Amino acid sequence: MNENDSEVIWDDSYSVGVPLIDAQHKELVKMTNDLFQSCLKDRETAEISFMKTVQGAAAYAKTHFGTEEQILEPLDYPGYAVHKKQHEDFVADVLRIIREFEGGKKMIPKDLARFLRDWVLNHIAGSDKEYSYFLDNLKAQGKVDNESLEAMVEI
Repeated sequence: MNENDSEVIWDDSYSVGVPLIDAQHKELVKMTNDLFQSCLKDRETAEISFMKTVQGAAAYAKTHFGTEEQILEPLDYPGYAVHKKQHEDFVADVLRIIREFEGGKKMIPKDLARFLRDWVLNHIAGSDKEYSYFLDNLKAQGKVDNESLEAMVEI
């Protein structure tokens, strides 16, 4: 793989300061890396492995997005509606890609792996960092702590 196909190394700069969400972000990064690894296999094996990983990542993303939304909505996060829409659009895009592939459309696994990697990293570094500042402010005011934030999540 070339540098545009590189795997992601987790860096603490991606942290949003909520251990549960950071752990979920790390799992999404791992799944993205698994997609790149599946691209290294022969084409048939790569497509089978790739689609299983994509489907698993899509399901996990829904769970993760639910976690963020269960925390942000009750706290009246000002960017909640935009953030939720980003989640919905991402899931819709991935499900559309899966349907198209299952319907016979040719797909280049590396292109989808790049798309997923870039979306995950841009979302964490952009939108998620925005809410992390909001949460940090609430923590500084003593209104929430990580334990209370994680208790808001129904698993």
